[in-house]
Amino acid sequence: MSGATTRKEAWEPDWAIHPGEHLAEYIESRGWSQAEFARLADLTPKHVSTIINGTNPVTAETALKLERVLGMKASIWTGLQADWDLHQARQPKEAEALDARRFIADFPVSELKSRGVLPNTNDPARILDGLLLFYRIGTPHALRARLAHLDVHHRQSKAFETNPNHVAAWLLLGERRARAMDLPAFNGEKFAFAVQEIRKLTATDPDVFYPRMLELCRDAGVAFVLEKPISKTCLFGSARWIDGDRAIIQMSLRMKSNDHFWWTFFHEAAHVTLHRGKTFVDDKGGEGDGVEYEADAWAEDTLVGSERFRAFKATLPRSEKAVRTFASERGIHPGIVVGMLQHHGVIAYRNLNGLKARFDWKDD
Repeated sequence: MSGATTRKEAWEPDWAIHPGEHLAEYIESRGWSQAEFARLADLTPKHVSTIINGTNPVTAETALKLERVLGMKASIWTGLQADWDLHQARQPKEAEALDARRFIADFPVSELKSRGVLPNTNDPARILDGLLLFYRIGTPHALRARLAHLDVHHRQSKAFETNPNHVAAWLLLGERRARAMDLPAFNGEKFAFAVQEIRKLTATDPDVFYPRMLELCRDAGVAFVLEKPISKTCLFGSARWIDGDRAIIQMSLRMKSNDHFWWTFFHEAAHVTLHRGKTFVDDKGGEGDGVEYEADAWAEDTLVGSERFRAFKATLPRSEKAVRTFASERGIHPGIVVGMLQHHGVIAYRNLNGLKARFDWKDD
């Protein structure tokens, strides 16, 4: 399976120089005293001294005077001042640094670093700044509003600990990749066609079905995203809407067997088809509710036909031959049938696993 793509970001230094230092060098290079320069620029000597000492900013009006006297464009002077101001705003006070360390401790920092989201540094201030940028919030206090904005409908597992900040990180990783796809608006008819075409691909290898899934979903206004798991999430998949009329089906490839993979896809496709406008996150071992049961029923009917599957279950199939025959009749991979029979308790989880295919991540 293909891993997440990376994108080169514009380099930004973590330092800045007050424009006063440049001004001092320019004055010195011309052999002027500060008082001589002040007279030429029509500034007071005190004003020039405070700029050089870094205690006074270079305003737009001052920048124009510097341009006329020194020949360096006013926009460069104001740009230097803006860089300095931003740098100063990023520098935390001692108490703020302690708060930063406490805040970032609740996030998957090392994993986000490895995926190129956060700077490769141990400086808590820079990590905090990277987290705020990634989560698209102005300050740590806005995190709760950001989580509420995601509006996640969570199939919650009682057996596994989840962390909402980690869940949000995984979702936002997928959103970042989805936005890079330049999706058209969602088209229900095209997506219904895509689902049926993808169903026909369940018996093929990843090199065949994966690029075709990307293409079919994208044409229907759905981003199909595979994103590696994040710690403290235990997620299989998610269905989500962005910008009102574009959807994401995001999967983690947990368990790495084709029965889980295909069931997760069709379950999330059900959410896109039936529950537009909501965000769903499906946890390992999570308990269902009304909308989750609807998605399960839709996925089952789409994959095997609910009536046909009930009739097949009633025969209490135990043999590889019986499973292969039913799968062939339905036009799907036998591993999917094995997983469904195991889920319904018809066969034990240890039986017939040899009919399943295994998937794994492939580095791009």
